Amino acid sequence: MTDTILTTDRLILRPYQATDAPDIVRVLNDIEVSKWLTRVPYPYSVHDANWFARRVAAKAFVFGIEYKGRIVGTIGCEGEFGYWLGRAYWGQGIMPEAAGAVLSAWFATGQDRIEAGYFAMNVRSSKVLRAMGFVETGTSRSPCLARGHEVDRIDMILTRAAFEARNGN
Repeated sequence: MTDTILTTDRLILRPYQATDAPDIVRVLNDIEVSKWLTRVPYPYSVHDANWFARRVAAKAFVFGIEYKGRIVGTIGCEGEFGYWLGRAYWGQGIMPEAAGAVLSAWFATGQDRIEAGYFAMNVRSSKVLRAMGFVETGTSRSPCLARGHEVDRIDMILTRAAFEARNGN
């Protein structure tokens, strides 16, 4: 569990609070968001949001992305680097901003690498990962609860050295 709060020019990256469930449901109960994620069911309920906050976010290096006073996404390192952002917030540079802050904090804990992946055809996610310095390591198949079947996935890795070289740290 992280009790760390990270800030960027526009964002507060913080642990989840019980009052965040309605915001989480509002942005994740959208098939255009959930279809790109492994463990997110569709439709998405308050029960799902509370389970996530209790079982996953509370025990991992995971942050709610607060933008203009509302939770608009999640980002963190729970086994691997992962994230999601509500569709209304796409194309505004929010995810690269959040990713840079979280990866900086992750590597500051002494970690030397982190794995990630994205579903094939998810161009937005590919761009975020590549901008941070992730490189492709192969392909695999991954479950997608929202779609109800496995999908093709591009596997990636980022080393501390590559992140620092790419991001000027």
